[in-house]
Amino acid sequence: MLTTLLTVFLAAVTLPPKPDSYVTDHAGVLAADRATAIDEKLKSFEKATSDQIIVYIDKKVPDGTTLEEMGAQAIRDWGVGQKGKSNGAIVFIFTDDHKMRIEVGYGLEGSITDARARLITSELMKPKIKQGDFAGAVDAATDAMMNFAKGEDYKGSSHTVAEANVNGKANSPLFLLFPLLMFFGIGGFIIFMATYGKKRGWVRGGPGYSDNSSGSSDSSWSSSSSDSGGGGDFSGGGGDGGGGGSSDSW
Repeated sequence: MLTTLLTVFLAAVTLPPKPDSYVTDHAGVLAADRATAIDEKLKSFEKATSDQIIVYIDKKVPDGTTLEEMGAQAIRDWGVGQKGKSNGAIVFIFTDDHKMRIEVGYGLEGSITDARARLITSELMKPKIKQGDFAGAVDAATDAMMNFAKGEDYKGSSHTVAEANVNGKANSPLFLLFPLLMFFGIGGFIIFMATYGKKRGWVRGGPGYSDNSSGSSDSSWSSSSSDSGGGGDFSGGGGDGGGGGSSDSW
């Protein structure tokens, strides 16, 4: 009954959309090059260890919730960490509220303990944030978290969840069958138009064909490229957490 009540309660929390990058900065406090560098560092860390650490920065904690409630739901709904391992963690910073939190998944609570999370926020992050160096604070926090997380015996697979998802789509039977279907479909259409369509006067050169346009206008097929990358370099792996970590302010 308590589990059901907790689930219903957490479901009422207003949660931002799931990030598609390891570093999300809605407050605009990170320079683009620093954000990219940290993003790449965390991406490489997932490849090496399977651990997922992400950073979420915004101006205010969403209305109707607390930082602790948001952290507990985010690590679940965003699926930070691998399924079955729950080896994920999130660094939250809310600039206008002057609040921050490190949320830790079940699988990393033994290495990124509550005490260590508090040490990171108070000793590494807070002094830099007070100086206006948010990038330095995030860099120091993620470095410390990665060092602590290495104490867990998790092994990486040389690719991220996002990359595995893309490769899975590319290797799926339907994805491989699609080019063949397109080839035979277009080929069949061309043959149809060259025979039956020409007899019906639907194509140039056929009996009964007439060009009613005032000018010469030939229609042609146009192709457009589509992005198959999935929209970002981060995807949650189905991790879970129960409120481990620490909150702080400055």
